[in-house]
Amino acid sequence: MLKFALRRTAQALLVFVIVTFLCYVALYQLGNPFASLGENRVLPPETQAILREKFKLDQPLLAQYLNYLGNLFTGDLGIDYDKRLPVVEMIAHTVPNTMRLAVLAVALQLVIGICAGVLAAVRQGSFTDALISVSAITLMSVPLIVTAAALRDTFNGTRVLGITLFPQLPRTIAVEVHWYDELLLPAFALALGGTAFIARMTRTTMLEVLESDYVRTARAKGLRPRTVLYKHALRNAVIPIANIAAIELGVLLGGAIIVETIFQYDGVGYLFARSLRALNAPLLMAIMSYMVVAFVVLIALLDILCAYLDPRLRID
Repeated sequence: MLKFALRRTAQALLVFVIVTFLCYVALYQLGNPFASLGENRVLPPETQAILREKFKLDQPLLAQYLNYLGNLFTGDLGIDYDKRLPVVEMIAHTVPNTMRLAVLAVALQLVIGICAGVLAAVRQGSFTDALISVSAITLMSVPLIVTAAALRDTFNGTRVLGITLFPQLPRTIAVEVHWYDELLLPAFALALGGTAFIARMTRTTMLEVLESDYVRTARAKGLRPRTVLYKHALRNAVIPIANIAAIELGVLLGGAIIVETIFQYDGVGYLFARSLRALNAPLLMAIMSYMVVAFVVLIALLDILCAYLDPRLRID
């Protein structure tokens, strides 16, 4: 088991190095991060040379990248080009918001998706099964940007009994919005596609498990249908769903750029979108690096956990 864990850790490190190196080359070598300050304000060549020397971009490529890796692991990622604030502080401000959004979205996906999938499997061939299947396929086919924009335009500023359920967009500085007020609608929009996929996958795995030998044996023993369904069938059917949920959490923690931008949600994805419009290289590179870290670490931990639970997955 230790050998397998070390091998997966080495693979994760290799993926991290390759992806961050390619991102670094794309941002700092194929482009010029000091060409302008935005709004068509072009910097003189002398100023660009001074900035390149200040940010150690006048060194060989390998030295630049190794210097960046050292700064990445020490948390010293330099100063943002636009607001002149430490990059780490700007990211640290948005990470809790994205984590709340990602966790709530995954929770909604699991609860709604598993319940819908189990219901469709139990009532196979019925109108309920057809309705859930058609709805899931429809949601999976519609682009995320369309569903998010539709939800924003439909429920923007919705009030019930004098209580604002969803804040008005675009935001105004004078109106204070609590984090829990602006969280539910983006999380629901972000969860829709994954919910449909989990519902379809749960239905398929449940149908396979319900036809297995140990489920038939449990029924032959006279166990109640609910006990057979939840204690024996569902318990084994959710194993692949857990793998999907872990991968989905890694993707969402990296930043749900589309949803956060549409809802002006102050998370990592919205920060990335604003940085991309301004071509803010230090902030872009830092966000992409931590996206890779979040995804690679979760996938590696998931592989190690699965190998621990099922020794057949280990490669000698």
